[in-house]
Amino acid sequence: MANEPVYTTVDSVKVRLAGKVQFQAGSVPVDGEFPNDLLCQLIVDAETDVEQELRNRYAVPFRSIRTGRFIDMPNHSIRAVRSLVDARAVILVLSTDFGRGTHIDGSEYYKAMEAQYEEKLDKMLGRVRESSHGLAAGSSQIVRYRFAPPIEDMLLAPTNSKADDGYRGMIINTDQHRDSATYAAEQVNDPSKNYLDTFGLRLRRGN
Repeated sequence: MANEPVYTTVDSVKVRLAGKVQFQAGSVPVDGEFPNDLLCQLIVDAETDVEQELRNRYAVPFRSIRTGRFIDMPNHSIRAVRSLVDARAVILVLSTDFGRGTHIDGSEYYKAMEAQYEEKLDKMLGRVRESSHGLAAGSSQIVRYRFAPPIEDMLLAPTNSKADDGYRGMIINTDQHRDSATYAAEQVNDPSKNYLDTFGLRLRRGN
């Protein structure tokens, strides 16, 4: 039997392939059915792929900052990792032997899973795509990202744990007497207190 998955389960992947892949029910190989041993191995491969994709941001193996165990991470953090692994596993299964024993064309499902995987990967890496509006048809699009904080209680990679603290991109409070949110709101919304208006006021006064 292949190594057991760490971040997900065989059943979690199987349910995403229901009606698209016919899995082996017993221990005796049956033509037209996908072997359980191969499925398990592909899931483990998917976990390795995801670890390599995320190793620039998160420590491998994925684990809790508090206890050093994956299972101790918050439930929503575990689900985020599991969802990404499942998407990658589905892609590997479909590319290995899609639709074996069925008559279903899953090419569109395959494309959808690839897109879903890339979207989930962006979120795990903290890359939130900014929407683009007003682009003419056929024009090239420059993809921009906002930075999002790391997954809760997921240990960061040693190479960036000092810089990736969840605050990158936030407004720096330069006034010690107010919180950053108030400072930012005044700078944006109060013309008498923002830097641009202050500069214009100096010009109008001839300073």
